[in-house]
Amino acid sequence: MNGRLQVLIILMFLAVPAHARWKAEYGSSTPELQAWYREQHNARGEWCCDKSDGHAFFGDYKLNEDGSVSFEFQGRMHTIPTDMVLHGPNPTGHAVWWYVDSDEGRQDYCFAPGTLT
Repeated sequence: MNGRLQVLIILMFLAVPAHARWKAEYGSSTPELQAWYREQHNARGEWCCDKSDGHAFFGDYKLNEDGSVSFEFQGRMHTIPTDMVLHGPNPTGHAVWWYVDSDEGRQDYCFAPGTLT
């Protein structure tokens, strides 16, 4: 194989977008908990786990009057819009934040509040 072809193949692999993978800590969870992660979607109709990973969130956050969620992240206030905040039971025992990091920055998908205790 010539050098140009090898470089082309490597560039093709680098250009393929990365897809979210099932995290090991969730892969060993009960089928019910795995199903909960897979079934979540925000009020925009976007599936939380379709393009992003759920990240356990153990920091302090505030549920705002308008239904949004605010918290400090990397030294700045970050707000998850109302239509990305999930309602209903969260069986994890902690908040979960679904997002993807890319060259353009962090893209939020969903936030499931925990128990706030």
